[in-house]
Order: sequence, then C-alpha cells, then structure tokens
Amino acid sequence: MKFPVINKQHLLFSIILGIVGLLINCYPIQFFANVQFVLGNTATVIAAVLMGPWYALLTAMFASTGLMINWDSPHVYLFFGLEALFLGFARRRDIYALYADAIYWLVIGVPLVYLYVTFIMDIPSSHLGFIIAKQGVNGLVYTSLASLLILAIPKLWFFKDKVKDRQRRMLSSQLTYFFTLMVTLTLLFSALIFNYYFLERQQTMLKQNINDAVSHLATSAQNYISSHKTVIANAANQLTIAADDPLQWQAILTNLHKSYPGFISMLIANPQAQIIAASPQSRLLSQNKAHSVNIKDRDYFIESFYNHRLFVSSVFQGRGFGDDYIIAMSAPFYTDEQKGTTAGVIEGSLDLNHFSHIDQHGEYTSDEYVVMVDEQNQIIYASEKLGLSSLAPFDFVVNDGVYRTSLELLNIEKPNSIVPEYIYAHQTLDNGWTVYILKEFSPLLKLAEEQMFNSFLMLLISIVCTFYISKKLSALLTVPLEAVASQFSPSSLDSNKSSSIDENSPKEVFSLYQRLVATKQQLIDHQVELEDMVAKRTEELEKANRKLKELVDRDPLTGLYNRRYAERKFTDLLDFCLRSDQNITVALLDLDLFKRINDNYGHLAGDECLRIFAQLLQKYFKRDIDIIARYGGEEFLLILPLTNDLHIEHHLNSFREALAVFDIISPEDQKSFNVTVSIGAISASAKYADELDKWIKIADDNLYQAKQHGRNKTIIHIINE
Repeated sequence: MKFPVINKQHLLFSIILGIVGLLINCYPIQFFANVQFVLGNTATVIAAVLMGPWYALLTAMFASTGLMINWDSPHVYLFFGLEALFLGFARRRDIYALYADAIYWLVIGVPLVYLYVTFIMDIPSSHLGFIIAKQGVNGLVYTSLASLLILAIPKLWFFKDKVKDRQRRMLSSQLTYFFTLMVTLTLLFSALIFNYYFLERQQTMLKQNINDAVSHLATSAQNYISSHKTVIANAANQLTIAADDPLQWQAILTNLHKSYPGFISMLIANPQAQIIAASPQSRLLSQNKAHSVNIKDRDYFIESFYNHRLFVSSVFQGRGFGDDYIIAMSAPFYTDEQKGTTAGVIEGSLDLNHFSHIDQHGEYTSDEYVVMVDEQNQIIYASEKLGLSSLAPFDFVVNDGVYRTSLELLNIEKPNSIVPEYIYAHQTLDNGWTVYILKEFSPLLKLAEEQMFNSFLMLLISIVCTFYISKKLSALLTVPLEAVASQFSPSSLDSNKSSSIDENSPKEVFSLYQRLVATKQQLIDHQVELEDMVAKRTEELEKANRKLKELVDRDPLTGLYNRRYAERKFTDLLDFCLRSDQNITVALLDLDLFKRINDNYGHLAGDECLRIFAQLLQKYFKRDIDIIARYGGEEFLLILPLTNDLHIEHHLNSFREALAVFDIISPEDQKSFNVTVSIGAISASAKYADELDKWIKIADDNLYQAKQHGRNKTIIHIINE
C-alpha cells in the first residue's frame, strides 16, 4: 500500500485533535453501571473526514490513551484504531461518516466486542447485549457530533487540502444526509436522557423499597427478641414469688412454654447448675437425665447467676437437649422479693426458624434474600437460595468498582469480580445484630439492557425512515430548482466563479448560480425585506398566541390550569405511565363550608382564600408532571402520575393538615380565618381506565364520603391490579 506524502499541517492538526480527544476521554460521561460515553473520539472522526485514514489513526492513538488511563484495557487501541482507518477509507469513497460508522459497528465492531468480552473479560454472558448496544450507540453519538461540528464550524468546512469528493455530490444526497444526521442526534440524545432518568427513577424506587424491606424486617426481629426477653424477665419474677415451693416450678414452666412457643425449649436450673425443670419434657431422654445435666459452664447460666442480669447469648448450636441453632435468653430468680439470694436461673432457647417464617412469608420478590448476623458476624439466618451456613461468618465484599450506581452493591460468591452480584441494605438492631436484605443486581442491568436495545432498535428504524423520506423530499426540492434554473438561463454562461462556490458545492446549486447571477442582488434585497416582514409578523403572532393560550388554559383568579386543560393533558400522562407501568393518582379537593367565608368575610376574602389555597397546592405538588387545576368554584383537581401507593395518602394528608393551620387574612377587615378541605382520591395503575371521568367518579364518591364523615378528611381508594 502506497502511503501519501506527510503534510506537516495535517500532522500537527491531527496531533492537536488527538490531545483534545485524550483530555476529553480522561473524563468519560457516566451513564449507568459500566456504561460510559466517550466523546473524545469525536476528534478521531473529524480527522478521518478532513484528512483521511492515516492521520485519523494517529489521532485515535492519542484519544484512546485517555481511555487506557481510565479503563486500563489495551483493547481501545484496536477497536478505535480500526474505526479510524475504516472511516478514513470510507471518506475516500465518498461515504458519509455516519453511514460508515454504523456499518463499522454492525460488521466489525460488534463481533470484536463479542470476542473480547467472551474470551478475555470476566463478565457474565448476560451482560453481553448491554455492552454491545452501549458501544454501538456511543459510536453513533460521537460520529454525529463530529459531522455537525464540521458543518457548523467554517474553518473545518473550508479546511485547506482536506480530502476531496471524487464526484460532486448531489444536493438531494446532502440534504438527505443532513436530515438523517439531525434526526439521529436528536433521537439519540432524547433516548439517552429518557433512559437515564428512567433508570435513575428505577434506582430510587428500588433503593426505597429495599430500605423499607430491611426496616420492616429489623423491626419484626427487634420486636421478636424484645418480647421474648420480656417473657423471661416476667417468668423470673413469677418464680421469685414461688421460690419457696419448687414443686410448682415445672407447672409454671410448662404453662409458660405453651403460651410462648417461640422458645424451642425452656429450663430451670438450681444454684448448683442442675436442671430442675424443663419443657417440653418429650425433648429430653428421661426426667432423670434432666437432673443429671449440669450447665455451670454455659454462658447463659454464668451471666445470669453470678452477674444477676437478664442475658441474651450469641447464636450457637445446642448440646444436651438437641442440636438446633439457638439463642439462649436467661434471667435469675431469687428466694425472696428483696432479691437477696439467687434461687436459680430460668432459660429459654429462642427458635431461629421464626426468621425463616418471616422470610418465606415476607413481602419480598423472588430475587430478594435475607441474611441476619449476630454481633460477632455469625450467620443467624440466611435465605436458602444463598447457600450460606448458620454460624459461619458472613463474608462479603462491597463492590465499588466500574459498575457505578446510586445503590449499595456487594459480592458474595465472586468477591474479586468487577460485576456486582447483589444490591443490599442493612440495619443494626439494639442488641448488635445486623439484618441484610439482598436483591440480585442482574434484573436491573437486564432492564437497562432492554431500554438500551429498544432505543437502539427504534433509532435504526427512525434512521431508515428518515433516510427514505428525506431522500424523496430532497428529490421534490431539487427537481423543480433545476427546472427553474433552465427556464431562466441566460444566452451565455459567465465563466468567472465566485469564491462562495467551490468544489464542495452541489451540482444543482452550482448550475443555478451561473444562470441566476444577473438577478442575484435583486433577489437578495427582496429576500431581506421579506424576512424582516415575516420575522416581525411572526413575532407579533407568537406574542398573540402566547396570550391566547394563557387565557384558554389558565384560571384567571388562581392562575392554575382549568378543567379543560386537565382533561386534555390526562391522555398524555396516561400514555406516559402506561409505557413504564406506573400508577396515577386522581384527587378531588373541596373547601369545607366555603359559602360561610363569603357570608362572614365577604367575596374578596373568598377570592383571597382560593388564591392562597392554589399557592399552597403548587407548593406541595410541584413536580413538572403534576397537573393542578381548578375544577369549578371551590373544587380543585389533582392528576399525579408516577405515584407511590405507600406515600400518596400521607402526602395528601400533609397538605390537608398544613392548610388547616394556615392563617388567611381578609383583605377588607384584616381579620384572619382558617379553612379546611375534604379530599377524595383514587390511586391505580394507568391500565385502570382510559377515560378521566371514570377516575373522577371514584374520587368524587370518596369526596362525598369525606364530607359525610365530618369534613377535613382524606379518603383514598387504592386499586392494585
């Protein structure tokens, strides 16, 4: 292959572009998990389009060094070096950069990524689609940016000695490419922004759910332990009363155990650490054996008998009366109520299978697991699917590598893997135990992969459709232009070319310029005059339209949207929530006894009340997607998409309670008064009904119930399908 003569200007410019690309690539844009967008490769595409393959390769080596610094993986030199050469040779064959880059990633890049991830990287095959889709989308992003920069920056468009087209391009092909480029970049950024916020919302919801789950489980475990500690303490007090009659001890213990089956077994030991009574007796080999067993070496006897305190042990495996994994709770009892002399110790072995029951019947998904450890980090209980053994230490590694999210991640099976295994949340109990909720990370990554793949697929379909439509449109534009040029052609052509028309100009424009040069100035002056007139008329029309839209959509008194606007926007919000299978809340709010305000304080006070109420609504429901409308008179409508059933009623009540204590000043006599509101609402999946009237019917019924039950109440109907 014959290499061209080195152009010093091109060499210097390619090095400068490479250094710029290197600096940008040192700070890749984090998207989700291990997805980072590298915009420094824009410099490589610019070099390929302007100067050809070899200078582009030099630029790519510099730019890829920034990624090498970040990722510590030499594959970037191969992938992006080949891309630079491919784009450079495609440019020499008059193939546009965007088309060439799409071909490269489909034909060369994807197979290379597949081979690299499969045979070199320690990444599960389930992540493969996500990585490949990310690389393809990333390539289209920086290629589109580079093409637009070349079009937008005159110094690049008129770059000296740049690669020339073999044939003068048709105006139709240039328009087609420009439209395709704009649509591609617009759709790319729209899809990426949507996916980013979608995944952020999913992470927030997931984090909230897992924190709620661990809080619920920790509270349940804390209550379980506390209640049984109370049982042991009360039993010790009861035995102190009956200390002078040891014959009653067995009956007391048996009845107590029947009432509290959370203990596997219970026993009473005398000061010599011999078991005097035990329950259930069937768990023992014989009654005689109970008296023969001495527990003086057991921590629960030593701590309670000698230190005179209620004691809760760490988890251990029982011996003597079974080999269950238990936690011993013990307390001393005395010969008299003054607690002068210890009469013995009562002990209960807490059943840890209770936590298995909580796990199996808890409100967790199939990919969520429970781990509970004691203060020594010994596993008390772990979900069966985790394969962890009781009493073993809970060993895990917090994953803070390349998979960056707002969630806390850890690894158990593969502690050295860069791929996180679980999302987790934990909470420590009062006794030093720690509860963990683990959720598999792969479903979230799968969701991100589906989002990325769907975006990429829709992008390709849009590019094909845009290419076809813009090609047809360009043909419709250029054919009439050529006909007009022929119709107004002078008898002889001017051989002098203006500097504004060069080799990069389309054929049609070049021909039209030669034929219409005589009338150029007249057309320009007329065009300027028309543009000024159109701009002036357009500005006036836009100003009038804005005022008209405000009058049509807004309530003049409160500044809120009116009923017509809310009904019109409901369909858009419904479609938006259907796409992500989210809930919508519709609420009707009616000011209580509003007529009395007008009667007692005047209509100006009533208007002020409505304005204050509207302002407070906007303060509490301030998301951009929330619709707040005056439904009529003193009645208001809320349409709240993407709501959480666990929190919406609390939020509505918070608003209601804030309004009830808000002092409103009458404009006429400066007297203050308060007003309350009754709220009827419905919260359901977006699939519940297509028509707003059906939602309002339920909300209105609930509002009526709130009024009937004394006003200043919130009644919400939550529908779970």
